[in-house]
Amino acid sequence: MDATKLRSPELVPGDLLHPVEPSSLVEVCHKCAVPERSLKRCFHRVMSGLEKGGQLRFITLTSAEVQPRPIQESLRRLIWRLRRRGVLLDYIRVIEYTKRGREHVHMIYRGSFIDQKLLSVMWNDIHGAPVVDIRQVRRHRGGLKGVARELAKYMAKDGHRRYSWSWGWVYKGFVKTWMEAKRMCYQIERFSHREFPYYSIYRLWYAHMRGRTSPREFLAYLCFEWERNTHLPITYCPGIKFAWLDAVSA
Repeated sequence: MDATKLRSPELVPGDLLHPVEPSSLVEVCHKCAVPERSLKRCFHRVMSGLEKGGQLRFITLTSAEVQPRPIQESLRRLIWRLRRRGVLLDYIRVIEYTKRGREHVHMIYRGSFIDQKLLSVMWNDIHGAPVVDIRQVRRHRGGLKGVARELAKYMAKDGHRRYSWSWGWVYKGFVKTWMEAKRMCYQIERFSHREFPYYSIYRLWYAHMRGRTSPREFLAYLCFEWERNTHLPITYCPGIKFAWLDAVSA
């Protein structure tokens, strides 16, 4: 397998095991009592979509005292209408409970501009609640990582339902690709007896997002790193699901 022909120009051989200074990409939010593992997982899902790029906006949808239907169903109807208009492409969203027990939606979507008055009319017609907010996701001093960190703290804290995303937020099956990559990186460190900075995998993953490389190209690069650092064929790598190896070897 000639993985050098498949990798993105941003994926430089040996970059995986370069020493990287530990950064504060993810921190535990003690005020919100967010478990570190949940925060990291949410940070990864949000950041992956942000790195994919596009016009990103943040929407908040409130709820009325008397709801005509469950807010999940109302949200599906709104997304369907916005997609018919061609203004919403992909999204990641979460439903939060207020102190009074009312539900409201937070959603980041990739798409074009939506007028707030139009959004208010549509949401009022669907769910009986005219109060909405929409604003563009802007980079601040911390860049995209700072945006993702704040959103992850917000979306992963207690009082929220499980967050979810559309297939196009990153790509279908990206979580499986990510988990496979983590397993491979752990085994590279284990068999090469070289320290692997954990956040190097983030840097490699985001290069995969920005370069829009396929999962096959990304995993092929990791197979190349395994063989280069361990001097063993990839079939010796424990815990790897060979269905994925068939995909990258094809």
